[in-house]
Amino acid sequence: MNRKTNDEEAAISHYYPGTNIKMQPGDVLYSHKYALSSFLVGHTGIVGMNYRIYHVNRWKEFGHADSMPIYLSRHRKGELITILRHSNEQEAIHSTKWAMQHYDKVQRYTYVRDLTRLDANYCSKFIWQAFYFGTEGQVDLLQKRKRKSYKKFVMPGAIYRRLEKIASFENTLYQ
Repeated sequence: MNRKTNDEEAAISHYYPGTNIKMQPGDVLYSHKYALSSFLVGHTGIVGMNYRIYHVNRWKEFGHADSMPIYLSRHRKGELITILRHSNEQEAIHSTKWAMQHYDKVQRYTYVRDLTRLDANYCSKFIWQAFYFGTEGQVDLLQKRKRKSYKKFVMPGAIYRRLEKIASFENTLYQ
């Protein structure tokens, strides 16, 4: 059996299901509702350099690196997924690299206001952290001015409002 290396796999063009839109590392996937992986309305994950979706949810292990089919299996049939993209490709790449290096450090799925804590985490806070810490504070998906406090909740809608909406697709892989 001829297995592809990580570099060969990354060189293959990947598209979002049912679309002609190429996946880009650093894209954020936002599910609008009913995610089995979230207690809240909405769920967020970030596309890695290897086209896996990095996200945090309540299922052990709490940090995940899912293939697209596995990621979509965590969402209901017909659920709408919106593709969000940061305007600066290099900042998005730094963010996704941070997520890839830190997703497995989450120890507990809980809503903690301390934005610096990685061990106690949830989906949208993890995405905020990826952009903020991955860009050394250059990208703050909650505010435009310099951050004075790291005590805040990050709701999925805040992420949704701060990134460019590229398109949406319906989860049809699991019908």
